[in-house]
Amino acid sequence: MEVSEILIFTEIALCFLGTLCKDIMAVEPRFDVPIVNITVVAGKTAVLPCSIESLGEFKVVWTDRWSTLLTYGDRRIINDERISVERPRLRDWNLLIRDVQYSDQGNFVCQINTLPIKTNSVLLNVLVPPEILDTSSNDLTTKEGDTVTLTCNVTGIPRPTVQWFRKPHADSQEHHKERVKTTTHGHYGNQLSDDHCLYTVSHRAYEVQLPSAPIATVIGHDPVVNNGVGINGEILIIHNVSRYCDGIYECVAFNDVPPAVNRVISVMVEFPPEVWLNNKKMSQSLGKETILECKVTAFPQAVSVWRFENVFLANSLKHRIDIYKDKGHTIILSVRIMNITKEDFGQYSCFASNEFGEDEETMTLLEFNPPTKPRPVTTTEVRIFTTTPKTRSKLKSSEYDDFIPFKRNEGISHNRGNETFVDGLQFGIKCTGAIVRICAPYSMGKSNAGQTSLYYNGKLLISLIILFNFIIDIFYLV
Repeated sequence: MEVSEILIFTEIALCFLGTLCKDIMAVEPRFDVPIVNITVVAGKTAVLPCSIESLGEFKVVWTDRWSTLLTYGDRRIINDERISVERPRLRDWNLLIRDVQYSDQGNFVCQINTLPIKTNSVLLNVLVPPEILDTSSNDLTTKEGDTVTLTCNVTGIPRPTVQWFRKPHADSQEHHKERVKTTTHGHYGNQLSDDHCLYTVSHRAYEVQLPSAPIATVIGHDPVVNNGVGINGEILIIHNVSRYCDGIYECVAFNDVPPAVNRVISVMVEFPPEVWLNNKKMSQSLGKETILECKVTAFPQAVSVWRFENVFLANSLKHRIDIYKDKGHTIILSVRIMNITKEDFGQYSCFASNEFGEDEETMTLLEFNPPTKPRPVTTTEVRIFTTTPKTRSKLKSSEYDDFIPFKRNEGISHNRGNETFVDGLQFGIKCTGAIVRICAPYSMGKSNAGQTSLYYNGKLLISLIILFNFIIDIFYLV
């Protein structure tokens, strides 16, 4: 120890014994700051207040929880450069601790060397942000039916809460993560969740070494359930794992001391292939080309092929095989069949296998035969005539020469040669038939007895013509 330090300690001892403190002022010094607690986050700076009125010739010292002398007056005694005395005002004797560590937590005492000694205590609380230890789980690969245990070992003051999230591999770049869900049955939470996975959480006690501090015991959480929809805990157990349980699992630790920390664990599940076909039957015309597709989901992907009549297909002038990557562990396997002939119709199978099993689906390629269109039946209605004195002479025989001649009643007073009509008679000509065009008149206005006879004769004739035309249409269809 240097001579200067020896002199300082001697001065302190004599002063507290009263040897050098004879000239004491009549007014006793006193603290004008009540006892307080100071809370600070590790790594920050802590200011422990000590304000004294009427100090006079008395001296001020700071000690820690082990009664170690830290400062004397405004000088630092301990060999720790993080500690100093801050005096923004004459009455202030604040203790300044930079880069606070968890080991600094405890009771600090500001003392005045009066008789008896006057003291003022300040309790320093240190918060430690959460930290995930390297002993936590790493990425893993497992098989269907196994039980998987994921561990997220954390430290922090106060004790951190751990939440688990999952994001499927297939949607890792498209959707947000979702919280792992469970309900409570007994001491632990468990449930067949929406993703067909059974989760439970466990709690544990383990020892961790906090920086610059004695070994402390950190206790894991019991399951914390919010109306049966949440799961908290440092150990996540996936029971009877299936292909639907693989994905990116993330544990997030927080204790209201920022920042929260997380750890990402990839879980890959190996399983046998599954084959899907969009269609079981397809049709195509001769000379055309078509594409058959199937989806294969497996991990790991191994053998995926198309077979025609139990013969494996390969790239050739007739066939082209293509493989496309789909979401997650799914691929699309397609075969293009070019210039289809009769020999190409039949059974096609999509086959996949790996070390855990195999699967196969079959579809049929048929010849496409377009349906025959029926021959249309047409009915045409021509002009309507009304006989008047002015129009009778205008009705020339050429206007209805193409009509089928029919026998008229004498009462109609119509002479084809003389082109005479009864005044006021209104009639029409209706034609039908696509192959043989047949026409007949029909009455449309008021009629006398002769006109009525013409109407019914024409109606009967039209019915016979329609029946005859229907028979002809059936003959052509056959």
